[in-house]
Amino acid sequence: MKFLEAMKFAHACKIFDETKKIPSEQFDQILEAGRLTPSSFGLEHTRLLVIRSQELKNTIQPLCWNQKQIPTCSELVVFKSRVKDIIAPSQYIEESMQRRGLDERYMKRLEDFQKENFKSRKEIEDWSMKQAYLMASSMVNCAAYLGIDSCYLEGFEREKVEEALEINPQEERVALLVCFGYRLNEPKAKHRQALDEIVEFLE
Repeated sequence: MKFLEAMKFAHACKIFDETKKIPSEQFDQILEAGRLTPSSFGLEHTRLLVIRSQELKNTIQPLCWNQKQIPTCSELVVFKSRVKDIIAPSQYIEESMQRRGLDERYMKRLEDFQKENFKSRKEIEDWSMKQAYLMASSMVNCAAYLGIDSCYLEGFEREKVEEALEINPQEERVALLVCFGYRLNEPKAKHRQALDEIVEFLE
């Protein structure tokens, strides 16, 4: 399947076929697409929590506006955004620098960037959560390329989901959830604005 064909195939799947599970080899490719995604300053802000327990899916569903995607999907992925670890300086950043062969100039540049651009912890959280969306997009596009359906979920009660999953909000925040699986029903036709309505060239 060519990439643009995959993009046309993709849609926000509202309910999945519970009888179909994603082969582990293909799901590993989806996860790898996420791992390879760029991130701001190369900090790899995002960690993934893959929920396969049906009991846990059922627990989380009411905290996510009772969306039907959660109990019916093959794989439920929770995107967790680092907060404490990415505030310079930190041991996590030091370890990242060592892996990448960077010296202390990187830490100073990152520290200056954060001081200049973020006035509160909330702004740090928002910056980190944006990186999760980049990773999610890579994974969703990879899934579509493999003929696998997905759905982004932004409708959830963040604090309650974090509590249910025993996530410490001082360390990480849940940015979004994405369901992966196979469509139960064929989607409606995709409608988009024409390219010349959304693109402007400045020459």
